[in-house]
Amino acid sequence: MTANSHCSSVEPPGLDTQRREVECLLRRCELRAGDSWYVLERRWFEQWKEFVESGDQNSSSFPGQIDNTELFEDLDSYHLKERLVENEDFVLVPAEAWHKLLSWYGMVDGQPPLERKVVDLPSTLKVEVYPVQVFLCLHSNMDNVVTAQFSRTDSIRKSGWVWFCSHRDQTWSLVADLICCVCGSDLYVVFRRTSVEDQDSYQGQPGVCGLTNLGNTCFMNSALQCLSNVPPLTEYFLRNLYLDELNFTNPLGMKGEIAEAYADVIKQMWSGRHYSVVPRVFKTKVGHFASQFLGYQQHDSQELLSFLLDGLHEDLNRVKNKEYIELRDADGRPDQEVAEEAWRNHRRRNDSVIVDTFHGLFKSTLVCPECHKVSVTFDPFCYLSVPLPVSKERVMEVFFVSLDPYAKPVQHRVVVPKAGKVSDLCSCLSEMTNVHPTQMVVADVFNHRFYKIYSADESLSCILDRDDIFVYEHVLRTLKFSCLHQSDPELKDLTFNPPEPCGSTRVLQEEDKQEEASSPSPTANEQPMKKRACPKRRRSLFSIQAVNSNGTTERGTGEGDSAVSFTQPYVAIDWDPDMKKRFYNENEAEKYVKHVSMEVPQQQTTVQLQECIELFTTVETLEEENPWYCPVCKTHQLATKKLDLWSLPEVLIIHLKRFSYTKFTREKLDSIVDFPLRDLDFSDCLLRKHPANGEPPSRYDLIAVSNHYGGLRDGHYTSYARNKDNGQWYYLDDSKVTYAKEEQIVTNAAYVLFYHRQDKIRKPTLPAPSTNPAPSSDSQPHNANSCKNDEAGPGSASCVTMETE
Repeated sequence: MTANSHCSSVEPPGLDTQRREVECLLRRCELRAGDSWYVLERRWFEQWKEFVESGDQNSSSFPGQIDNTELFEDLDSYHLKERLVENEDFVLVPAEAWHKLLSWYGMVDGQPPLERKVVDLPSTLKVEVYPVQVFLCLHSNMDNVVTAQFSRTDSIRKSGWVWFCSHRDQTWSLVADLICCVCGSDLYVVFRRTSVEDQDSYQGQPGVCGLTNLGNTCFMNSALQCLSNVPPLTEYFLRNLYLDELNFTNPLGMKGEIAEAYADVIKQMWSGRHYSVVPRVFKTKVGHFASQFLGYQQHDSQELLSFLLDGLHEDLNRVKNKEYIELRDADGRPDQEVAEEAWRNHRRRNDSVIVDTFHGLFKSTLVCPECHKVSVTFDPFCYLSVPLPVSKERVMEVFFVSLDPYAKPVQHRVVVPKAGKVSDLCSCLSEMTNVHPTQMVVADVFNHRFYKIYSADESLSCILDRDDIFVYEHVLRTLKFSCLHQSDPELKDLTFNPPEPCGSTRVLQEEDKQEEASSPSPTANEQPMKKRACPKRRRSLFSIQAVNSNGTTERGTGEGDSAVSFTQPYVAIDWDPDMKKRFYNENEAEKYVKHVSMEVPQQQTTVQLQECIELFTTVETLEEENPWYCPVCKTHQLATKKLDLWSLPEVLIIHLKRFSYTKFTREKLDSIVDFPLRDLDFSDCLLRKHPANGEPPSRYDLIAVSNHYGGLRDGHYTSYARNKDNGQWYYLDDSKVTYAKEEQIVTNAAYVLFYHRQDKIRKPTLPAPSTNPAPSSDSQPHNANSCKNDEAGPGSASCVTMETE
């Protein structure tokens, strides 16, 4: 694409025509391997849609030039930010639609168009938003290693044995499977991403295996990786114990099909013969028996886990005919008696490897607020969903723009009520600026325009953390009326306060002085009257006029200048080109200063896992949508409810309720939950303080974590897991698997935790691999290509696994 293609070169059609043409292209354009699609910043596209739907060329929602600034890490390299989410951060448009938008609106100077190819993955077509990053070495200079990006659609031919040096740690490894490409007269050698067909001869660590993303199936992959690393469950399938327990007649089950599909995935992952497994059949079975998982939309890993554990239990239930058992209330009986009865009744209807491994028992106590009837029951659970402490405050970063023309905008960090209004933001900012809140206007600035101006009573929840919020100081001037209104007592005290001369009037006066000083003095023959008759015309710095959002005035109003001032919502300053060069510094205009509040490091909220468990056992009042029927009052009551832990399973799953939903707000809680990797002790949490002889201990070690990155609507799931055979931790991101350090595991992305009771943990049967992954100062795992085996030599693998999509 040529440089001048970034500018709008054709007169755009009417707004309705624009909308129809682009919508038609989006509807009928199908993904075809090799076709080009373009990445477009979502907010710009949403503003364009609002603009064309308004049908008004003068609408304030005019989007301006295409601007993908928000998608880049920086504007030097134009590298995309990591973990961008489709339909939240960006949208994908077909090439024809992109070229139309580009010809109508142009593109910000310097930005590259984000062209991406459609790739044919094993089970689906997908736009390759992030191209493959590979390492290249000049054949004649192996010390000079660079990185480059290739599409999976690129064709480069295969080569043989070549020594390769990693640019991260400068260690040499002999790699048998490389590809070569020729750039001019130089030969480059490149790591080749191994395809599924090349896995026949692969022999690796069992269980260290990726799962191919079939299209938004990272949630499923994360759940499968965690369950795969639960030793008792995996060994049950690897030893084929499930074959004798498949229940084909259970009306609550899936005719054994879910269990068989899961067994097939586990056997492939633990065969040691695959870099990555394609769980296509398993995905199809899940969608067949649970319609909510049909298609390729993003879902929740915990919801998939809940369905899968229940499905496996019913498919493997050893009870073929479930008897009816009437539940009894405690009626004052000892807890021990009631609990044992409840567990026996549960096992009479539910007996499977899932119950053996994951089921525990908690005590539920309900109290009627009217008659004070106390109802005690003991109920089984498969996982604990524990709440996170919810902060009632929110930290916002905003820019304050003063009326002082010499003052730069100031960036402030303020703490506001999470459920507050825009007026609360202004009040907090007022304490820092000494400007009254009523003299503030709050605006969302996007693409150098006012994207939205907020009213004082609007909720702060409509402002996202990534929005650029500017708060402007303003003053309402009053007028002193004359003529007929001069004697009106209601207007008597009104005065007119003319603005002070502005950083422009003074410059203009200086300009006149300079021009006058530089004019030659009149000679004796010149007539003074002639000079006064032809005065030198002043040059203005700029002109000011009322305009619409496009920067133009409305035409054909026929109502004079006064009408224009009332119908045009914007004011444009048109600089004289020469004056702008002399007196306006664009770089200086973009500068701002930071308030001292920005120097205080923003504290990441951290809570202890123990706090979450205590919240789980706190007394709460039932909501109106879920009342309890009191057997004494014979009516539904908003009873108080308390849950207590009675007995815990061999493998304890703890679901951190990061997604908070209320009547008024929806949010994801990004607090860091500090959970132990070893010795999680529940002795103080169990209601049964003195267990009988032979009861298991209550200490647990972490074995797996399902992570969620992103916001409410979309995101990305990964997992950490500890291999049962060698005790090594791995980071599993779809088909990519890398070594992980223990200090990387506790992050604000942790979503579902898997703990194994210490008395059931066996020592690793294999020595842990000798690893020296690239050092990382943050919590993000290192790149797969940076991991290595310290003992790698000729013929040794230099990495755990490589991407296989």
